[in-house]
Amino acid sequence: MKDQAERLRLIAKSLQEKIRNQIYNNMKTCRVLAVTSGKGGVGKTNLALGLSLALARAGYRVMILDADMGLANIDVILGLIPKYNLAHVFRGKKKIEDILQPGPAGLQIIPGSSGIEELANLDPLALTKLLEEISAFNQKLDYLFIDTGAGISRQVLAFILAADEVLLVTTPEPTALTDAYGLIKVFNRHQGRGKLRLIINMVTNEQEGREAAEKLSRVVQQFLNLEIEVAGFIPCDTTVQEAVRRHQSYMLAFPRAPASLSTIKIASTIGELAGESPRGIQGFFKQLVAFFQSKPN
Repeated sequence: MKDQAERLRLIAKSLQEKIRNQIYNNMKTCRVLAVTSGKGGVGKTNLALGLSLALARAGYRVMILDADMGLANIDVILGLIPKYNLAHVFRGKKKIEDILQPGPAGLQIIPGSSGIEELANLDPLALTKLLEEISAFNQKLDYLFIDTGAGISRQVLAFILAADEVLLVTTPEPTALTDAYGLIKVFNRHQGRGKLRLIINMVTNEQEGREAAEKLSRVVQQFLNLEIEVAGFIPCDTTVQEAVRRHQSYMLAFPRAPASLSTIKIASTIGELAGESPRGIQGFFKQLVAFFQSKPN
């Protein structure tokens, strides 16, 4: 474990240097990543925030949308008390820039709203204005992270189908793996286009993580004829909960902890997206609208 931690420290040290050598113009539009899970309690929100901060600290322009409508927790983790949220934007009372919350390391936070389905009921003029406002962020951001709710509700499905990439968080626990498979099955049935990547959280060691990933991958390949990529593993780390008690992200409170170093390692692999070009924020919201306006199936 000590050797692994040292190896991860070297990766963390070189991440900023790698990013400095990348050409920003290669990313012509903002990339949207949904962080989701088949069940609650697997550390999804902490990890979504951790990945966002890892990229923000490395110099990228990052925004995170708290879309866990039932248990919005990003503001709680960071000790924020937002006055406005997306519902105020949908109702025409505020603009996106009015509700943004400044976070650590330059991270921007969009407080979520239980009224996300109001997108389907906007009149054409209001919807056009909203999409024009949102499209302006394509040139201002490199990444938009979406922290979805857990499970396979219609809202969660809308977000993961609209995203450019889906990071599926689970643990080695059998029930968590089963629920993760259920989410993959629904995603596949609806012909999700985003790149699907798996993160195994709370592992006792890397071998346990690899075994859990291989078990899930075999089942997905056998029954869905689908290949999923493993993005990485996050070890069990008491500093994660200790950071929450301090109203901080573990990435900032304990930057050299095993969970932080593993998060940086995963963040460093997010740079390339295979397949189609990102659809951008405007394309993401257009997809959301189309989903909510369609009949459930």
